[in-house]
Amino acid sequence: MTDSTRSTRPFRRDGPTWFLYLVLAVFGFQQSVLGSTLPFLRAEFGYDPIQVGWHFTSYAGGLVASGLLGGWLLPRLGLGPLVRGAAVAMVLAVLSITQARGFAGTLAAAIAMGLTGGVLQSAVQAGLAWHQAEHRDMAMVEAFIFAGAGVFSGPLLVGQLAAAGIPWRWTLLAAALALALVLPLPAPAGRPAPAAASGKPSRGGVPLAVALCWGSVLLGIGAEWGIGFWGAQFLESRLGLGPAQAVSLMSVFFGGTVFGRIVSSRLLVRFDGRNMLMAVILLGGGAILALWASSMPSATIAALALAGMCLGNFFPLLISNAIRLEPDHVGLISVGATQAVGVSLLVVPIALGYIGQVAGLVNAIGMLVILPLLMAAACLAAGYRHALPHKA
Repeated sequence: MTDSTRSTRPFRRDGPTWFLYLVLAVFGFQQSVLGSTLPFLRAEFGYDPIQVGWHFTSYAGGLVASGLLGGWLLPRLGLGPLVRGAAVAMVLAVLSITQARGFAGTLAAAIAMGLTGGVLQSAVQAGLAWHQAEHRDMAMVEAFIFAGAGVFSGPLLVGQLAAAGIPWRWTLLAAALALALVLPLPAPAGRPAPAAASGKPSRGGVPLAVALCWGSVLLGIGAEWGIGFWGAQFLESRLGLGPAQAVSLMSVFFGGTVFGRIVSSRLLVRFDGRNMLMAVILLGGGAILALWASSMPSATIAALALAGMCLGNFFPLLISNAIRLEPDHVGLISVGATQAVGVSLLVVPIALGYIGQVAGLVNAIGMLVILPLLMAAACLAAGYRHALPHKA
């Protein structure tokens, strides 16, 4: 099976490509805002742990709902106006949490952040797939390097400026300032064909490759954020660390996601994206298994770093592979994948917590190895189904 989108022409990062990269970096910062500001909101409004948890649930619910809105907007707006409009709306949603008062207000801000951020993410993913069709794998992975850098910078910026005496509400103006610097860059022009842009299934239904992509994204995000949400508590149990040490050590995992995407973007110059996807799935499963099995600090840290490097590549490579198989359903893939992220964030961390209560958190983390195995089976099934000759 050959990949018709591969080209001997060099990858060119033009103005619209940089625009999409940098907008996604602002989106990454937005992703980290809720976790960075909830400690301040909890202290100010006296939220209990259940109320804090509802904010993350509301954000994930907004991501799920964004699929309906994004699917409606993609075929109706030019790509440039949609990305710009969604980015402005997302930053306004970030700033709204600085003015919210009480539980209902901050909950509404969390929903708005998930909704607007999900629309933006879907539009950027689709824009990269259309604008860099010949180098889609590399463009998608590079874009999520910028998203990861945004996620990494959020807590660092908010925490350090707050420690310096600057009110946390003022620190969120960084999102508006960053977007103001990005918006003058040229955006992708034109409006995609309605059939390609639509986020709705065609009359023939959802292609199997697209459905398997959605399922794989749900599994991959579950594995990534299962460790992201519960990793610190896992390290406390496995290595006997205190909370501060365990939280600090999680920077190895999140830093690994960014570093892994950098490495992947370089390897994609020489290797096919399908082979890269299968490699990171299998290595990611092995890293989770090693994380569960090891009790030595050095081996645990190494497994944590490898898990971050592999799991962080799941999402961009899965989307790119699905678009390779079904290039006429870019909008459907992008919107549905973003919804799958929301569903995964709603279900998997909570399910992992319940399993941890029964089997122990260390064993619950070890059970995450099942998810990459299911992903590998789904990807192989999608490729096999697509390779079958279609009946006339």
